[in-house]
Amino acid sequence: MDLAVKKILIIDDDLDILELAKERLSFHGYKVSIAKDGEEGLRKAGAESPDLILLDIIMPRVDGFTVLRRLQADQATRRIPVIMLSAKGETDYLMEGQSCGATDYFIKPCDWQLLLKYLKKYLD
Repeated sequence: MDLAVKKILIIDDDLDILELAKERLSFHGYKVSIAKDGEEGLRKAGAESPDLILLDIIMPRVDGFTVLRRLQADQATRRIPVIMLSAKGETDYLMEGQSCGATDYFIKPCDWQLLLKYLKKYLD
């Protein structure tokens, strides 16, 4: 097994986005885990110690900002880079992501080639 394989956790309630992202990232050699809501995402982040998290904002029960705050508050997950992926491109959302500790913010639908460049930047 290649020890250099980077693990990415995708937390999003949109099943189509989860499958598309998993397919594209797996194709580029990443080990991908998915979570369909914030609670599942928090459990998986703690259990799997991913190298990076892609996080949606608007989700039922626990939104992405709350997930990010909880990740930042936990010693075990606070150093994991988190890229927020959201259809919400308003300045308020961008600033909230930044104040919660997001590493970066991409607006859906995202440019996959650009996202891959950023993943390499944060994972190398």
